[in-house]
Amino acid sequence: MTKNKNNKKPEDRLLQEAFNDVYKHSILMGARYNWQIIAATLVAVGLKIYKSVLKDDEFKGMMNTIRDSMDEVKPFDDKKTLH
Repeated sequence: MTKNKNNKKPEDRLLQEAFNDVYKHSILMGARYNWQIIAATLVAVGLKIYKSVLKDDEFKGMMNTIRDSMDEVKPFDDKKTLH
């Protein structure tokens, strides 16, 4: 896979861009909705997408990976942004 000048693969760059876009939109939504509503909606949409594009065994494996890595999830550094 080809890397760009920042030494990132194109799919890594696209993933970061997508994250940034969803993050910005989520922050804007925070002015209108409770943070737990936003988080629940993002999780629900993400799971529906995964359920639509993955085979059953792949979906179950991904869900197991999520469960097994719960302790590795870190909060946003700037919690003030979310309040």
